[in-house]
Amino acid sequence: MKIRQFFGVFVTFLTLLLQAPAATAVMHSWTSTDGRKIEASFVALEGSGVKIRMANGNTFTVPLDRLSAADQSFAKAQGAGGASTSSAAPESSTPAASKTWPRTVALDEKPAVTVVKEDAESHQFIYRSPHYEFQCDSKLGANVVREFGRMFEATWLINCLLPLDLKPRPEKLRDIFLARLFTNKTDYMEAGGMQGSAGVYMGANKALMVPLSSLGVQMVGNRVSLADSSSGDNATLIHEITHQMMNHWLNIIPVWYCEGSAEYVCMLDYNSNGRFSLIGLNRQLQNYAGRRGGGKGFTMIDLEELMTIDDERWAAALGNGGFANENYASACLLTYFFYHVDDKGDAAHLIAWLHEIENAQNEEAVAAATKKHLLRERSYAQLSEEVKKGLRKEGIDVTFFPAGKNGAATSTK
Repeated sequence: MKIRQFFGVFVTFLTLLLQAPAATAVMHSWTSTDGRKIEASFVALEGSGVKIRMANGNTFTVPLDRLSAADQSFAKAQGAGGASTSSAAPESSTPAASKTWPRTVALDEKPAVTVVKEDAESHQFIYRSPHYEFQCDSKLGANVVREFGRMFEATWLINCLLPLDLKPRPEKLRDIFLARLFTNKTDYMEAGGMQGSAGVYMGANKALMVPLSSLGVQMVGNRVSLADSSSGDNATLIHEITHQMMNHWLNIIPVWYCEGSAEYVCMLDYNSNGRFSLIGLNRQLQNYAGRRGGGKGFTMIDLEELMTIDDERWAAALGNGGFANENYASACLLTYFFYHVDDKGDAAHLIAWLHEIENAQNEEAVAAATKKHLLRERSYAQLSEEVKKGLRKEGIDVTFFPAGKNGAATSTK
């Protein structure tokens, strides 16, 4: 087996490492398909292998398929960029954010998928794409994971490339994002999934949880059957994947932007080949408002209420008779305004806001940054008028509910 062959290679590497003097080059932590790690610098891609240099100067060429999916992606990125030991290799293959808004974001090809574990006795089946580990209770196979994995990888990519500089990275103590997949919806619900949901990001568990049916995967007996998932499922999953991409922001950003930024990404045109389109954004926004029950006209939550709503009131709106639909859609429209309409329409003020709050220590600091960068001497009434005027040019006639649809404010966030 390949894993057993690679085991011997890594034992040799580890022995050399223990004998090596302190490294002077920038090192990268490489992980084999069986979980073993080694510190070495990237030298070059050589055919189907990657040449690496140990701390003692010895070089080896390791077959790419003996490395973790994340390290395969890292090696390819270094090779494409012409990296060598004469230049410092970055710690990850995360691409830098674009300076301007892209027109399209697409994967070059289907993501490479590695089978990490398939154990029928324990019902543990683990697969990896470049930036995701998929843990399932049924055997899926690499080809099946490769098909639905495009959505996960494409959503990772667009969150990297949007000029917001979000810097998507796995949660603390993880080196790759985790998705737990459930064959049975009952198991999904017992693990914390919501009734009728296509997936949910559980920050406390550092995992995205998804029923297989949402991925267009069905189990027929012991065999996997692929079918198209609904566009609604895709939108929900893209929303939740975006939450996971922004995991390190979730305790900082106010809830309207937490949800509005995720709604914005799932608003975009997406196809199953792993391609997001930002062409004709005003049309896409109009379609989104129409799906939310607005059509050409949409009634938004009062802006001061929306921008100061706390997590408790937002969660309460999810109950029967609440304003969840209006809250989510209003957050998306407001996010769109700050991205594409406010001032010069280049999101410069929102990006400055993100830079300032990235290391905010409390809600007061976030509120001060909001006043400085987003309100910019405007009252909420004045901002509301600008939102109405700006979104009208995008094809949506906005009105506002009276304040109080979500109850009294309990937080200054």
